[in-house]
Amino acid sequence: MTMKVGRTRQDVLEDGRHRTKVKVTFTDGSRRVLTFVTSPDIPFVKTNKGDLWLPTMLVVAKRRGEDLELTDPISERAASIARVQDILSTWYPHRMKQVEVHAPPAERTRRRLGSPQKITGAFFTGGVDSFHTLTKNADRIGAIVYGFGIDVPLREREAIARTNALLEDVAAESGVRLLTARTTIRKFLAEDTRWGSEAHGAALATLATLFSPILDRILIPATHTYATGQKWGSHPLLDEQWTTDRLTVEHDGAEVGRSVKAQLFADNPVAQRHLRVCYEKFTDMNCCRCLKCLRTMACLASIDRLDSFPTFHEPLDLELLASKTLRPRKVAQAREIYNFVRRQPGHDDITEVLLGMLQKAGHEK
Repeated sequence: MTMKVGRTRQDVLEDGRHRTKVKVTFTDGSRRVLTFVTSPDIPFVKTNKGDLWLPTMLVVAKRRGEDLELTDPISERAASIARVQDILSTWYPHRMKQVEVHAPPAERTRRRLGSPQKITGAFFTGGVDSFHTLTKNADRIGAIVYGFGIDVPLREREAIARTNALLEDVAAESGVRLLTARTTIRKFLAEDTRWGSEAHGAALATLATLFSPILDRILIPATHTYATGQKWGSHPLLDEQWTTDRLTVEHDGAEVGRSVKAQLFADNPVAQRHLRVCYEKFTDMNCCRCLKCLRTMACLASIDRLDSFPTFHEPLDLELLASKTLRPRKVAQAREIYNFVRRQPGHDDITEVLLGMLQKAGHEK
């Protein structure tokens, strides 16, 4: 049983944009195509093109229990493939199989004389984790990276236009380059994998490799802290394993929780103008009613900065926050916010609501 990844196809569309795609054939004969489209100024990957597809396809192959055969060469990285397999199979022994990976030998790459120096990029969605990474690493980040079709579906044209405007503003105000692509990668992965717990880190590694002619390092903002031990598709153990001969992948920000992250950028004017945490709806930047919005608003309110963030267009509704139920994987984040807020003077009302939520979830006495 073998899943076969075909040759990388690269072409220029009528409007000048660059398209990179690949066709995958599964053991049962079904086929699926994965596509990326970038602006004309993004050079195509020229060598070891299998690096583009390996992270995403390895996760799919493990879920399907099919060996993986890549038509294009990959970098010298067999040990990393083994470590990825061991991590995922240990976390999810009932749904992640050990598989064999076959690809042509790595091609030698030569750095051209006079070629522009590569830069460090950071994935950026406009949220707490993203702004923390951008603020913390301001002295070394040269580009922010975003994939349309990952958080915002490609069918949401108005939301895409609004998000693109936000990204352009953040890039311009931060003095960095903006790198974006339109992609079907989330839809491609959805048929076999669980996005959050299994696949999204691999998807980001694939997207970053698309920009490797420009980037030599990519930062993936951490979702969870080192303390939680949360199994997650983007993780300190996993992300660095996607490093190739051309691109270093770095997991960033797991040393602190979201409250401390928000405190770091709370006085950053760029973050104040553009912070976006909500994907509950695509009609507004922040709905101010979902748990993600409310917990961020609670953090900012506890340090008296909520009024500095106009992207939250409504006041913090503590009754609404109290009505929310914490799913198991959200408990650690709620506890971190509670421990942070209770140390801030004058906000006992927020502390009490967060404590009540934890008690309702059965995690605090």
